[in-house]
Amino acid sequence: MNIIWKVLLVGMLVFCQSCATSKLWDDTRTPEWIWIDANKISAETLQKRGVEYRVQDTQWGKGYLIKPSMTEKMTDFQLRMLGTPVTLAVDAVTSVAVVGVYLLLSDPVGTLSLLELASGHGGSHGHGGRR
Repeated sequence: MNIIWKVLLVGMLVFCQSCATSKLWDDTRTPEWIWIDANKISAETLQKRGVEYRVQDTQWGKGYLIKPSMTEKMTDFQLRMLGTPVTLAVDAVTSVAVVGVYLLLSDPVGTLSLLELASGHGGSHGHGGRR
């Protein structure tokens, strides 16, 4: 097997470990503060709603840093809990596929023989033969 293929497959295996799971967890991480432009909401509205906030002047203009609510945090948590089994399965299939391709390219005859034995179609008796 060509060394370039080996390096590529090992690289994919190393760099794609838990890619989907870590992406899900990164995307559903609740930020400490959420910035909202002052043109979209007023300080009075935030006070009426009882939201914890800070006034923030940035290069983009005046806005408010708002503390996320418990509902937002729970939504992110639920997305993680529902999505993690799916992403773990995707990550596992990716790893198994990379290892399978590696084995197939490095020893095609041995790999196919193992697959025949695992599926129950291998052996010296063939299909429907007598001993």
